[in-house]
Amino acid sequence: MKSSWRTFYLLAGGLLFLVVGCGGNEQIANKQTLRQKRSSSSSSDSVPKLKSSGPKSQTKSRGKKKQPILEGKPENFFEVVDYIHNYQIRKPGPDSEADEQYAVLLPAQKGIDSSTFSVIKSVSQGDQGTPDSTFELPKGFSAIDDAGYSAQGLPNRIRCDRDYSEMVLVPAGVSIQGEENGAKNASPQFAIYQNTFYIDVHEVTLEQYRRWRSEMIAQKGKLPEPAGNDRQPAEFPAMGISYTDALNYARTMGKQLPRETQWEKAARGESGFVYPWGNGRALWHKTRMPGQIDPVGSFSGDRSPYGVFDLSGNAREWCDDWYSDNSYQAATALADAGVVRGWEGPKRSVIPSMRVVRGNQKSWDVRKRIGENMRTPPADVGFRCVLNLPKSKDESDTPEKSNNKKAF
Repeated sequence: MKSSWRTFYLLAGGLLFLVVGCGGNEQIANKQTLRQKRSSSSSSDSVPKLKSSGPKSQTKSRGKKKQPILEGKPENFFEVVDYIHNYQIRKPGPDSEADEQYAVLLPAQKGIDSSTFSVIKSVSQGDQGTPDSTFELPKGFSAIDDAGYSAQGLPNRIRCDRDYSEMVLVPAGVSIQGEENGAKNASPQFAIYQNTFYIDVHEVTLEQYRRWRSEMIAQKGKLPEPAGNDRQPAEFPAMGISYTDALNYARTMGKQLPRETQWEKAARGESGFVYPWGNGRALWHKTRMPGQIDPVGSFSGDRSPYGVFDLSGNAREWCDDWYSDNSYQAATALADAGVVRGWEGPKRSVIPSMRVVRGNQKSWDVRKRIGENMRTPPADVGFRCVLNLPKSKDESDTPEKSNNKKAF
Protein backbone atom coordinates (compact mmCIF):
# COMPACT_ATOMS: atom_id res chain seq x y z
CA MET A 1 0.00 0.00 0.00
CA LYS A 2 2.81 2.34 0.91
CA SER A 3 4.55 1.58 -2.40
CA SER A 4 1.38 2.42 -4.40
CA TRP A 5 1.00 5.84 -2.69
CA ARG A 6 4.66 6.53 -3.29
CA THR A 7 4.20 5.82 -7.01
CA PHE A 8 1.17 8.20 -7.15
CA TYR A 9 3.12 11.09 -5.55
CA LEU A 10 5.99 10.59 -7.99
CA LEU A 11 3.66 10.73 -11.02
CA ALA A 12 1.84 13.86 -9.75
CA GLY A 13 5.11 15.66 -8.98
CA GLY A 14 6.42 14.93 -12.48
CA LEU A 15 3.27 16.32 -14.13
CA LEU A 16 3.42 19.48 -11.97
CA PHE A 17 7.07 20.01 -12.89
CA LEU A 18 6.27 19.79 -16.61
CA VAL A 19 3.40 22.29 -16.37
CA VAL A 20 5.38 24.85 -14.34
CA GLY A 21 8.41 24.48 -16.60
CA CYS A 22 6.45 25.16 -19.81
CA GLY A 23 4.68 28.17 -18.32
CA GLY A 24 7.96 29.70 -17.09
CA ASN A 25 9.62 29.37 -20.49
CA GLU A 26 6.62 31.05 -22.18
CA GLN A 27 6.90 34.09 -19.88
CA ILE A 28 10.64 34.44 -20.57
CA ALA A 29 10.05 34.31 -24.32
CA ASN A 30 7.36 37.01 -24.11
CA LYS A 31 9.69 39.34 -22.18
CA GLN A 32 12.46 38.91 -24.77
CA THR A 33 10.04 39.70 -27.60
CA LEU A 34 8.83 42.81 -25.78
CA ARG A 35 12.41 44.02 -25.26
CA GLN A 36 13.14 43.57 -28.97
CA LYS A 37 10.00 45.51 -29.94
CA ARG A 38 10.84 48.36 -27.56
CA SER A 39 14.44 48.60 -28.74
CA SER A 40 13.43 48.59 -32.42
CA SER A 41 10.71 51.21 -31.91
CA SER A 42 12.97 53.54 -29.89
CA SER A 43 15.76 53.39 -32.48
CA SER A 44 13.40 54.09 -35.38
CA ASP A 45 11.85 57.08 -33.63
CA SER A 46 15.21 58.85 -33.28
CA VAL A 47 15.75 59.27 -37.06
CA PRO A 48 13.33 60.59 -39.68
CA LYS A 49 12.35 58.03 -42.30
CA LEU A 50 10.94 58.25 -45.77
CA LYS A 51 8.16 55.74 -46.30
CA SER A 52 8.88 54.06 -49.56
CA SER A 53 6.00 53.33 -51.81
CA GLY A 54 6.50 49.63 -52.53
CA PRO A 55 5.07 47.65 -55.43
CA LYS A 56 1.71 47.24 -53.70
CA SER A 57 1.10 50.94 -53.23
CA GLN A 58 2.27 51.65 -56.78
CA THR A 59 -0.26 49.28 -58.27
CA LYS A 60 -3.03 50.92 -56.30
CA SER A 61 -2.15 54.50 -57.28
CA ARG A 62 -0.90 54.33 -60.83
CA GLY A 63 -3.41 56.93 -61.92
CA LYS A 64 -2.11 59.66 -59.61
CA LYS A 65 1.44 60.13 -58.35
CA LYS A 66 1.49 60.65 -54.58
CA GLN A 67 4.13 62.39 -52.51
CA PRO A 68 6.00 60.04 -50.14
CA ILE A 69 5.02 60.35 -46.50
CA LEU A 70 7.69 61.58 -44.10
CA GLU A 71 8.06 60.02 -40.67
CA GLY A 72 10.09 61.37 -37.80
CA LYS A 73 10.52 64.60 -35.90
CA PRO A 74 9.10 67.72 -37.65
CA GLU A 75 12.26 69.73 -36.84
CA ASN A 76 14.21 67.39 -39.13
CA PHE A 77 12.06 68.15 -42.18
CA PHE A 78 13.04 70.54 -44.98
CA GLU A 79 11.49 71.39 -48.31
CA VAL A 80 12.91 72.41 -51.66
CA VAL A 81 11.43 75.64 -53.04
CA ASP A 82 11.85 76.48 -56.71
CA TYR A 83 12.51 80.17 -57.44
CA ILE A 84 12.41 79.74 -61.22
CA HIS A 85 14.91 76.88 -61.18
CA ASN A 86 16.96 78.47 -58.42
CA TYR A 87 16.52 76.12 -55.47
CA GLN A 88 16.41 76.98 -51.78
CA ILE A 89 16.10 74.70 -48.76
CA ARG A 90 13.79 76.00 -46.03
CA LYS A 91 11.62 74.84 -43.17
CA PRO A 92 8.15 73.87 -44.42
CA GLY A 93 5.20 75.92 -43.26
CA PRO A 94 1.97 74.45 -41.87
CA ASP A 95 0.22 74.61 -45.25
CA SER A 96 3.25 73.82 -47.36
CA GLU A 97 2.67 72.87 -50.98
CA ALA A 98 6.31 72.35 -51.93
CA ASP A 99 7.03 70.03 -54.84
CA GLU A 100 9.57 68.10 -52.80
CA GLN A 101 10.25 67.46 -49.14
CA TYR A 102 13.22 65.76 -47.54
CA ALA A 103 13.95 64.21 -44.18
CA VAL A 104 17.49 65.32 -43.37
CA LEU A 105 19.66 62.91 -41.38
CA LEU A 106 22.74 63.92 -39.41
CA PRO A 107 25.74 62.35 -41.18
CA ALA A 108 28.35 60.46 -39.21
CA GLN A 109 31.19 62.60 -40.54
CA LYS A 110 32.59 65.15 -38.10
CA GLY A 111 32.39 68.82 -39.00
CA ILE A 112 29.35 68.40 -41.25
CA ASP A 113 25.81 69.14 -40.15
CA SER A 114 22.43 68.44 -41.68
CA SER A 115 22.42 71.68 -43.67
CA THR A 116 25.58 70.77 -45.61
CA PHE A 117 24.14 69.44 -48.84
CA SER A 118 23.04 70.77 -52.20
CA VAL A 119 20.19 70.09 -54.58
CA ILE A 120 21.38 69.54 -58.13
CA LYS A 121 18.75 69.64 -60.84
CA SER A 122 18.83 70.02 -64.58
CA VAL A 123 17.88 73.59 -65.38
CA SER A 124 14.99 73.84 -67.79
CA GLN A 125 15.28 76.59 -70.36
CA GLY A 126 11.58 77.36 -69.98
CA ASP A 127 9.79 78.67 -73.04
CA GLN A 128 12.02 77.92 -76.01
CA GLY A 129 12.18 80.36 -78.90
CA THR A 130 13.27 79.92 -82.48
CA PRO A 131 16.47 81.49 -83.85
CA ASP A 132 16.14 85.06 -85.07
CA SER A 133 17.37 84.99 -88.69
CA THR A 134 18.26 88.69 -88.56
CA PHE A 135 20.53 88.36 -85.50
CA GLU A 136 24.25 87.89 -86.00
CA LEU A 137 26.85 87.35 -83.31
CA PRO A 138 30.06 89.38 -83.61
CA LYS A 139 32.96 87.69 -85.37
CA GLY A 140 34.76 85.23 -83.11
CA PHE A 141 31.62 84.02 -81.31
CA SER A 142 29.37 81.07 -82.12
CA ALA A 143 26.01 79.88 -80.80
CA ILE A 144 25.74 76.71 -78.70
CA ASP A 145 22.66 75.29 -80.38
CA ASP A 146 22.07 72.58 -77.77
CA ALA A 147 21.38 75.30 -75.17
CA GLY A 148 18.37 76.53 -77.13
CA TYR A 149 17.18 80.05 -77.88
CA SER A 150 15.43 82.75 -75.88
CA ALA A 151 11.89 83.95 -76.57
CA GLN A 152 13.50 86.80 -78.57
CA GLY A 153 15.42 84.32 -80.74
CA LEU A 154 18.88 84.88 -79.20
CA PRO A 155 21.14 81.92 -78.32
CA ASN A 156 20.90 81.08 -74.62
CA ARG A 157 24.62 80.27 -74.64
CA ILE A 158 27.50 81.17 -76.92
CA ARG A 159 31.20 80.29 -77.15
CA CYS A 160 34.14 82.63 -77.60
CA ASP A 161 36.34 81.07 -80.28
CA ARG A 162 39.49 82.76 -78.97
CA ASP A 163 39.62 81.55 -75.38
CA TYR A 164 37.00 78.73 -75.64
CA SER A 165 34.95 80.27 -72.82
CA GLU A 166 31.22 79.66 -72.57
CA MET A 167 28.98 82.69 -72.10
CA VAL A 168 25.35 82.90 -71.00
CA LEU A 169 22.60 85.29 -72.07
CA VAL A 170 21.36 87.97 -69.66
CA PRO A 171 18.23 89.45 -71.30
CA ALA A 172 17.40 93.14 -71.35
CA GLY A 173 15.16 94.35 -68.54
CA VAL A 174 14.85 95.92 -65.13
CA SER A 175 16.75 94.54 -62.14
CA ILE A 176 17.47 95.56 -58.54
CA GLN A 177 20.76 97.22 -57.60
CA GLY A 178 22.13 97.84 -54.11
CA GLU A 179 20.55 97.30 -50.70
CA GLU A 180 18.05 99.34 -48.72
CA ASN A 181 19.45 100.58 -45.40
CA GLY A 182 22.71 98.78 -46.12
CA ALA A 183 26.30 99.94 -46.30
CA LYS A 184 26.60 103.59 -47.34
CA ASN A 185 28.55 102.78 -50.53
CA ALA A 186 25.94 100.18 -51.64
CA SER A 187 22.76 102.15 -50.95
CA PRO A 188 20.13 103.23 -51.63
CA GLN A 189 18.54 100.38 -53.50
CA PHE A 190 17.23 101.27 -56.96
CA ALA A 191 15.80 99.72 -60.12
CA ILE A 192 17.88 99.87 -63.30
CA TYR A 193 17.13 99.01 -66.91
CA GLN A 194 19.98 97.36 -68.84
CA ASN A 195 20.36 96.12 -72.39
CA THR A 196 21.05 92.51 -73.37
CA PHE A 197 24.55 91.15 -72.78
CA TYR A 198 26.42 87.86 -72.45
CA ILE A 199 28.69 87.05 -69.50
CA ASP A 200 31.31 84.35 -68.93
CA VAL A 201 29.91 81.35 -67.08
CA HIS A 202 33.23 81.01 -65.20
CA GLU A 203 36.01 83.30 -64.09
CA VAL A 204 39.01 83.47 -66.43
CA THR A 205 41.19 80.50 -65.49
CA LEU A 206 44.95 80.24 -65.20
CA GLU A 207 44.98 78.06 -68.30
CA GLN A 208 43.22 80.75 -70.35
CA TYR A 209 45.35 83.57 -68.93
CA ARG A 210 48.64 81.70 -69.51
CA ARG A 211 47.69 80.96 -73.10
CA TRP A 212 46.88 84.63 -73.74
CA ARG A 213 50.11 85.79 -72.07
CA SER A 214 52.14 83.40 -74.25
CA GLU A 215 50.46 84.90 -77.34
CA MET A 216 51.35 88.43 -76.19
CA ILE A 217 54.98 87.41 -75.63
CA ALA A 218 55.12 85.85 -79.11
CA GLN A 219 53.77 89.05 -80.64
CA LYS A 220 56.42 91.05 -78.77
CA GLY A 221 53.83 93.51 -77.61
CA LYS A 222 53.35 94.90 -74.13
CA LEU A 223 54.00 92.00 -71.81
CA PRO A 224 51.28 91.33 -69.21
CA GLU A 225 52.39 90.33 -65.75
CA PRO A 226 52.02 86.66 -64.77
CA ALA A 227 49.12 85.81 -62.48
CA GLY A 228 49.88 86.15 -58.81
CA ASN A 229 48.83 82.51 -58.28
CA ASP A 230 50.58 81.20 -61.41
CA ARG A 231 51.84 78.09 -59.58
CA GLN A 232 48.35 76.78 -58.89
CA PRO A 233 46.62 74.22 -61.17
CA ALA A 234 45.24 75.34 -64.54
CA GLU A 235 41.56 75.18 -63.55
CA PHE A 236 41.93 77.75 -60.73
CA PRO A 237 40.87 81.35 -61.39
CA ALA A 238 43.69 83.67 -62.47
CA MET A 239 44.23 86.10 -59.58
CA GLY A 240 46.49 88.96 -58.64
CA ILE A 241 45.73 90.43 -62.07
CA SER A 242 45.92 94.19 -62.59
CA TYR A 243 42.91 96.00 -64.01
CA THR A 244 44.91 96.93 -67.13
CA ASP A 245 45.91 93.33 -67.86
CA ALA A 246 42.31 92.18 -67.33
CA LEU A 247 41.07 94.90 -69.68
CA ASN A 248 43.63 94.00 -72.36
CA TYR A 249 42.71 90.32 -72.09
CA ALA A 250 39.03 91.16 -72.60
CA ARG A 251 39.78 93.36 -75.62
CA THR A 252 41.95 90.67 -77.22
CA MET A 253 39.02 88.25 -76.97
CA GLY A 254 36.59 90.76 -78.45
CA LYS A 255 34.89 91.26 -75.08
CA GLN A 256 34.66 93.89 -72.36
CA LEU A 257 34.96 93.96 -68.57
CA PRO A 258 31.50 94.05 -66.95
CA ARG A 259 30.03 97.21 -65.53
CA GLU A 260 29.14 96.63 -61.92
CA THR A 261 25.43 96.90 -62.70
CA GLN A 262 25.86 94.04 -65.19
CA TRP A 263 27.86 92.01 -62.68
CA GLU A 264 25.19 92.47 -60.00
CA LYS A 265 22.31 91.61 -62.32
CA ALA A 266 24.11 88.44 -63.43
CA ALA A 267 24.56 87.53 -59.75
CA ARG A 268 21.15 88.46 -58.31
CA GLY A 269 18.77 87.95 -61.23
CA GLU A 270 15.78 90.18 -61.91
CA SER A 271 14.32 89.40 -58.46
CA GLY A 272 17.30 90.92 -56.65
CA PHE A 273 18.38 87.95 -54.53
CA VAL A 274 20.87 88.52 -51.72
CA TYR A 275 22.84 85.48 -52.95
CA PRO A 276 23.02 83.89 -56.41
CA TRP A 277 20.98 80.88 -55.19
CA GLY A 278 18.24 82.93 -53.51
CA ASN A 279 17.77 84.45 -50.07
CA GLY A 280 18.38 81.37 -47.91
CA ARG A 281 21.45 79.78 -46.39
CA ALA A 282 24.42 78.65 -48.43
CA LEU A 283 24.25 74.98 -49.43
CA TRP A 284 27.62 73.36 -50.05
CA HIS A 285 28.32 69.66 -50.57
CA LYS A 286 31.67 70.06 -48.80
CA THR A 287 33.27 72.60 -46.49
CA ARG A 288 33.52 76.11 -47.95
CA MET A 289 34.43 79.35 -46.22
CA PRO A 290 34.28 82.95 -47.54
CA GLY A 291 37.57 83.81 -49.22
CA GLN A 292 38.32 80.18 -50.03
CA ILE A 293 39.69 79.60 -53.55
CA ASP A 294 38.87 76.46 -55.53
CA PRO A 295 38.83 75.37 -59.19
CA VAL A 296 36.14 77.30 -61.05
CA GLY A 297 32.66 75.77 -60.90
CA SER A 298 33.50 73.53 -57.92
CA PHE A 299 30.29 74.43 -56.07
CA SER A 300 27.06 73.88 -57.98
CA GLY A 301 25.15 75.85 -55.31
CA ASP A 302 27.03 79.04 -56.22
CA ARG A 303 25.13 79.50 -59.46
CA SER A 304 22.95 82.47 -60.36
CA PRO A 305 19.48 82.31 -61.98
CA TYR A 306 21.19 82.75 -65.37
CA GLY A 307 23.64 79.90 -64.72
CA VAL A 308 26.74 81.95 -63.84
CA PHE A 309 29.13 80.31 -61.34
CA ASP A 310 31.26 81.67 -58.49
CA LEU A 311 29.84 85.16 -58.23
CA SER A 312 29.41 84.72 -54.48
CA GLY A 313 32.61 82.81 -53.73
CA ASN A 314 36.05 82.20 -55.23
CA ALA A 315 38.01 85.17 -56.66
CA ARG A 316 36.82 88.73 -56.30
CA GLU A 317 36.42 90.35 -59.72
CA TRP A 318 37.26 93.58 -61.53
CA CYS A 319 34.49 95.72 -62.97
CA ASP A 320 34.98 98.50 -65.51
CA ASP A 321 33.67 101.30 -63.26
CA TRP A 322 35.65 103.95 -61.44
CA TYR A 323 34.98 103.57 -57.72
CA SER A 324 33.05 106.16 -55.72
CA ASP A 325 31.44 105.90 -52.29
CA ASN A 326 28.49 107.91 -53.60
CA SER A 327 27.85 106.21 -56.93
CA TYR A 328 24.40 104.92 -56.04
CA GLN A 329 23.20 108.26 -54.70
CA ALA A 330 24.23 109.82 -58.01
CA ALA A 331 22.47 107.07 -59.97
CA THR A 332 19.13 107.49 -58.19
CA ALA A 333 19.15 111.21 -59.02
CA LEU A 334 18.80 110.17 -62.68
CA ALA A 335 15.76 107.93 -62.19
CA ASP A 336 12.90 108.32 -64.64
CA ALA A 337 9.57 107.02 -63.29
CA GLY A 338 11.49 105.14 -60.61
CA VAL A 339 13.88 103.40 -63.03
CA VAL A 340 17.48 104.40 -63.82
CA ARG A 341 18.37 104.00 -67.51
CA GLY A 342 21.69 104.04 -69.32
CA TRP A 343 23.79 104.64 -66.21
CA GLU A 344 27.39 103.37 -66.42
CA GLY A 345 28.96 104.76 -63.25
CA PRO A 346 31.37 107.70 -62.84
CA LYS A 347 32.95 108.98 -66.06
CA ARG A 348 36.28 109.88 -64.47
CA SER A 349 38.42 108.91 -61.50
CA VAL A 350 36.86 109.94 -58.19
CA ILE A 351 39.50 108.35 -55.93
CA PRO A 352 42.80 108.12 -57.86
CA SER A 353 43.43 104.68 -59.46
CA MET A 354 40.45 103.08 -57.70
CA ARG A 355 38.24 100.72 -59.73
CA VAL A 356 35.24 98.73 -58.53
CA VAL A 357 35.82 95.15 -57.35
CA ARG A 358 32.84 92.88 -56.73
CA GLY A 359 32.61 89.74 -54.62
CA ASN A 360 32.95 89.49 -50.87
CA GLN A 361 35.81 88.22 -48.72
CA LYS A 362 33.73 87.93 -45.55
CA SER A 363 30.33 86.59 -46.60
CA TRP A 364 28.37 85.35 -49.61
CA ASP A 365 26.34 88.57 -50.01
CA VAL A 366 26.70 89.75 -53.64
CA ARG A 367 25.46 93.29 -52.94
CA LYS A 368 28.75 94.34 -51.33
CA ARG A 369 31.16 96.54 -53.29
CA ILE A 370 34.61 97.98 -52.73
CA GLY A 371 37.33 99.91 -54.56
CA GLU A 372 40.83 98.54 -55.21
CA ASN A 373 43.94 100.07 -56.75
CA MET A 374 43.93 99.17 -60.43
CA ARG A 375 47.74 99.08 -60.61
CA THR A 376 48.51 97.05 -57.47
CA PRO A 377 45.84 94.34 -57.35
CA PRO A 378 45.19 92.29 -54.21
CA ALA A 379 46.17 88.63 -54.42
CA ASP A 380 42.53 87.41 -54.56
CA VAL A 381 41.27 89.61 -57.42
CA GLY A 382 40.54 87.99 -60.78
CA PHE A 383 38.01 88.76 -63.52
CA ARG A 384 35.47 87.55 -66.05
CA CYS A 385 34.29 89.19 -69.27
CA VAL A 386 31.05 90.26 -70.96
CA LEU A 387 29.96 90.71 -74.55
CA ASN A 388 27.80 93.79 -75.05
CA LEU A 389 25.37 93.56 -77.96
CA PRO A 390 24.09 96.43 -80.09
CA LYS A 391 20.67 97.59 -78.90
CA SER A 392 17.85 95.62 -80.45
CA LYS A 393 14.67 97.10 -81.87
CA ASP A 394 12.85 96.31 -78.61
CA GLU A 395 15.53 97.94 -76.48
CA SER A 396 15.54 101.10 -78.56
CA ASP A 397 11.94 101.66 -77.44
CA THR A 398 13.29 102.58 -73.97
CA PRO A 399 15.18 105.83 -74.67
CA GLU A 400 17.99 106.98 -72.43
CA LYS A 401 17.82 110.41 -70.91
CA SER A 402 20.29 112.73 -72.58
CA ASN A 403 21.44 114.17 -69.25
CA ASN A 404 22.53 110.70 -68.07
CA LYS A 405 25.83 111.22 -69.83
CA LYS A 406 26.50 114.34 -67.80
CA ALA A 407 26.11 112.70 -64.41
CA PHE A 408 29.78 113.06 -63.47
